[in-house]
Amino acid sequence: MAERRKLTTNPLSSTEGVALQVDDVYVPLGLVERKKPSKRQGDVSPEQGSELYKETEITKTFEHDAFLEEVLKHKNTPKSKGKRIAVIGEPGAGKTTLLQQIADWVSREIHQSIVIWVSLADLRGKELKTYLFETWLTQVSEKIGKAEATKQLKDDFVALFNRNNVWLLLDGLDEMSTSSGNPLTEIARQFREAGLISQARIVLTCRVNLWDGSINALDDFDTYRTLDFSYPEQVERFIHKWFSAIPEKGNQLCSDLQEPGKERIQDLVKNPLRLTLLCLNWQSGDGKLPDTQAGLYQQFVDDFYKWKKDEFATTSGQRQKLNIKLGELAKAAIDKEATRFRLRQDFVNQFLGDVDDENSLLKLALNRGWLNSIGIDEQRKPVYAFFHASFQEYFAAKAIDDWHFFLNHVPKNPSQGTYRIFELQWKQTILLWLGREEEKLKQQKQELIDALVNFKDGCGKWNRKRFYEYQAYFLAAAGIAEFRAYSRSPEIVEQIVNWATGYLKIVFFNKKIYLPFHYPIAEEANLALQQTDRTEAIAALVRMLQSNNLDDDTRWLNLDDFTRREAASSLGEIGTGNEIAIAALVQLLQSNHLNNSTRKQAVSSVEKIGTGNEIAIAALVQLLQSTNLDDDTRREAALSVEKIGTGNKIAIAALMQLLKSTNLDDDTRWRAASSLEKIGTGNEIAITALVQLLQSTNLDDFTRWRAASSLGKIDPGNEIAILALVQLLQSTNLGDDTRWRAASSLEKIGTGNEIAILALVQLLQSTNLDDFTRREAASSLG
Repeated sequence: MAERRKLTTNPLSSTEGVALQVDDVYVPLGLVERKKPSKRQGDVSPEQGSELYKETEITKTFEHDAFLEEVLKHKNTPKSKGKRIAVIGEPGAGKTTLLQQIADWVSREIHQSIVIWVSLADLRGKELKTYLFETWLTQVSEKIGKAEATKQLKDDFVALFNRNNVWLLLDGLDEMSTSSGNPLTEIARQFREAGLISQARIVLTCRVNLWDGSINALDDFDTYRTLDFSYPEQVERFIHKWFSAIPEKGNQLCSDLQEPGKERIQDLVKNPLRLTLLCLNWQSGDGKLPDTQAGLYQQFVDDFYKWKKDEFATTSGQRQKLNIKLGELAKAAIDKEATRFRLRQDFVNQFLGDVDDENSLLKLALNRGWLNSIGIDEQRKPVYAFFHASFQEYFAAKAIDDWHFFLNHVPKNPSQGTYRIFELQWKQTILLWLGREEEKLKQQKQELIDALVNFKDGCGKWNRKRFYEYQAYFLAAAGIAEFRAYSRSPEIVEQIVNWATGYLKIVFFNKKIYLPFHYPIAEEANLALQQTDRTEAIAALVRMLQSNNLDDDTRWLNLDDFTRREAASSLGEIGTGNEIAIAALVQLLQSNHLNNSTRKQAVSSVEKIGTGNEIAIAALVQLLQSTNLDDDTRREAALSVEKIGTGNKIAIAALMQLLKSTNLDDDTRWRAASSLEKIGTGNEIAITALVQLLQSTNLDDFTRWRAASSLGKIDPGNEIAILALVQLLQSTNLGDDTRWRAASSLEKIGTGNEIAILALVQLLQSTNLDDFTRREAASSLG
């Protein structure tokens, strides 16, 4: 009874879930867990900061295959043991594509599984159980030549649930129509009351704004969030695979993305849908990158008309008229429709005419792929949707010419005003509107951001009561990334940085008290930093890192360290590849007056943004050589070198010098060898360094074993490594643990080597061998 949709590779044939065009490049996922609130007593430590107030966090990340195996096959999840899975994410983040991949994988890999796909928008007010037993089962009956579902077929269906063989894949919870207005509460009720459904394994998808923005009645679900591609690693890998037949085009696109001022586009194309469309655009277009997401979407719109120009030719006038009407339809749908992205025929007809009219705009929109028929309503009439929700939002932005549509503040009587700036469904449209390039809108955009910055909600002066003022300010911060001509951009960014990294000082009964800036305001400010003008944000954070102007009242609490740590953390989120950000973090690492927590955060941030950067690599290697470094930070630095220095000659040479040092403790030497092993595979310099290390007369046995093992991994069969391990095994002063490890390493690198085999045989003949090592030697020979 499995009903599955095949993955689509045609970007014009699907409204949601455009499949990735590149093999082996999958969207990663992160396990989302809600923190338990801490029981705090007394003052809050500056070292803890706003971390205490974070409600959710990504606690574990998964690559595609690991998610399928660990979560779905082995049921290793913290809440439901793999029975209740929610996949949440932004539009175009690959939720539907992932669900399609899960459907195919479960059918292949999970024995006796019955996979049922339900687009929740298709329920149209029906209960899920009713839909399954009436609509879905009837469709199955028709496919096997029956007019309706027989009693036997229904009984067999129930039996499948009772045997726990059914997988329900529920797509688009945010598109489900409910009388209560909260799809999460409604679907939870249906799960609870329909006992049969509760026996199925359920995987559902939902937009993140609904999942996080409502009272979540599905708290028994294990939640996994689709994560963006990493930039530059995964984005560039995707591009190079896409353009494998014409590598010069891929190289040029990667190069243009790295240009200063393209940070916003870098962020946008971490989204799988937008990256796919960008590659399509680059493949057929002029090869120019815009500065704003509105500019990017305008390129996508132009491409849409090119893709079918031979099959459905249009004039400039037709395209202009269609775009205008699509904008009016999109705006009205977002504003009024009960299901914003599921458009009934009667509603669509008001803007685009009748589909039966060959000359209608609706017929043209369907032919061009802007709208797709996605089902029927209760009157058996077609239901339509835009190719993708993000294009609906773009067309809506093009249809708005007065900023008061988003905000018309009436301070003394808010019920008479307009406050779409606080409605989540309008945020993306507002940002797209601010990115429009028409000169006529420049003053309008200036006035809207002025209004957001100066918005007063009248809820009082205390921090916790000015929620709407902060939200308006955060929207302004995101808006200036799209409208770069705004005159007060530096001021806005500076304020966001202060909120994201600072402490709040209040006076209570004549006593100064320092608290972390009120969560979720501080957390929202950190998110706003990632959305605002990247150049301004990095400059402000660097100034904070280098500032010594904190007042005396803060110094005794070490708030300067806390603030720098938070600034370093923020740079790690927004400074990828930015030379100024990397230089500031390196300078911080080299400071002699830094506490361990701040230094560790600086290391972590350098790792995030400094891949392949020689200055960053040199700074981390220098840190490894420090004699005053705590063990935890040393481990962090070694791991960071491994992650950002793969194949880098400077990293390899520096680690080689580190290994040669006579003042190096064994633990650091071991970590350096381990790092060299991971970043130096096949590299001649790394091989030479390890060979020289093995030939040293001042090497302890444990480090000699580790170096030989590393050499064997990056240069399998290396004779010097084999001889070193043989000599080690023949030593009379060797500890049992090191002898066992040497035997194990020799097995891995000495396959077929006569000297290695002879050494293992001699080891077995020794009368002083512990049983464990004897077993390891015998196993190695076997």
